[in-house]
Amino acid sequence: MSQTLVRVTPKDFAPPSVIDRMRSRSLVIGVVFSVLTLGLTLGFGQWDLFLRSWLFSFMFWLGLTLGSLTLLMLQYTSGGNWGRLGRRIWEAGAANWWLMFLFWLPIAIGVKHLYPWAKVPQDPAKLAEFMAHYGADKIHYYLNVPFFWFRGLFYFAGWGILCYFLKRWSVREEAGTTTPAQFVFIQNLSGFGIVFYGATITFGSIDWTMSLYPEWWSTVWGMLFMVGQVLTTFCFTIWLFTRLSEIEPVSRIFKIDYLHDFGKLMFAFVVLWAYLSFSQWLIIWSGNMLSEIRWYIMRLQHGWQYFGTILIFVHFVFPFALLLSRNNKRSRQRIVAIAFLLLFMRLVDLFWLTAPNFYPGTDAGLNNFHLLDAAMYVICPIAMGGIWLFFFYLQLSKRSLMPVNDPGFVEMLESKHG
Repeated sequence: MSQTLVRVTPKDFAPPSVIDRMRSRSLVIGVVFSVLTLGLTLGFGQWDLFLRSWLFSFMFWLGLTLGSLTLLMLQYTSGGNWGRLGRRIWEAGAANWWLMFLFWLPIAIGVKHLYPWAKVPQDPAKLAEFMAHYGADKIHYYLNVPFFWFRGLFYFAGWGILCYFLKRWSVREEAGTTTPAQFVFIQNLSGFGIVFYGATITFGSIDWTMSLYPEWWSTVWGMLFMVGQVLTTFCFTIWLFTRLSEIEPVSRIFKIDYLHDFGKLMFAFVVLWAYLSFSQWLIIWSGNMLSEIRWYIMRLQHGWQYFGTILIFVHFVFPFALLLSRNNKRSRQRIVAIAFLLLFMRLVDLFWLTAPNFYPGTDAGLNNFHLLDAAMYVICPIAMGGIWLFFFYLQLSKRSLMPVNDPGFVEMLESKHG
């Protein structure tokens, strides 16, 4: 008796209808919370507070966008089976780079409301004081508004070009019009893109967060943001992949081993984040220089120290202990719960990195952090996230959920007895 082999096509992994429902809910949430954000800003005249909470939200959702782009390039460079399951998720996430550019525009427009170095040139007396304290070269050659705008445009242009070529290759691959020889270009582009990402997010994190307190610096700063962004993306990927694995078509190929692989990678980046955070603190503590320790002093008093303690135990110790267990990494409910916990702690970490800069002084700190401040810091990321997720699901619904024409896709299934 003859046996007929049926070729798997992209149509066999067409997006389920649940993605459309998730997109609709995201849009409703995004619109409702955007209206709330706008109402509170205009009603109370809190433009500065809006920009502070908007910057905090921007850094979180930018992390998910760039983390997706980075993991996509890593998959193309390494060719690992672990990355093929997440490719469509990361392609949809990276495709939101243009949306993050639009979200960056309020920060660019309101730069003089956020950054102390952007305020002083308007006042000759403050300008002289600033130049004497920080150095004339900082404000003239790097910390100036036109160059700040130019660097931001350069970052987004570079990320957009990378996304364009990677998406073009993916579409052609899905259509079956690519060859292995052509893949060499994508591998080389991804290798360059990883280096470009490392450089741009280092300077971007300096521009958008470190320069909130320009008298302080850290050589580990860029790496902390890189690791945090990839960790955020792994957490999001675990949640969404687990959600889709319960329904067709992903349920047909889902194996618990795939979830285990993602759990191990999430564990690795939890440890790496803790290592870099501790290294930064240890180097500054051992140096004991006033220009370096003042950043930590600000965050170790007036209520901010509680956030630091929470980060130590809930961002590292607790997830580290849980992810040591093989059973936890192979349990859908437990691994998703850990992923949600880490996503929340990523928000706490970004809040701790940015918010204290806006409440300095011995009589400030959390004493001046009122109910309206808390509301804006909660509403803004939800508003931005609802809009981000709407366009994310819109992109995800346009393509097959699995790269079935990837030469390594069958090998990936065979390795897990799929």
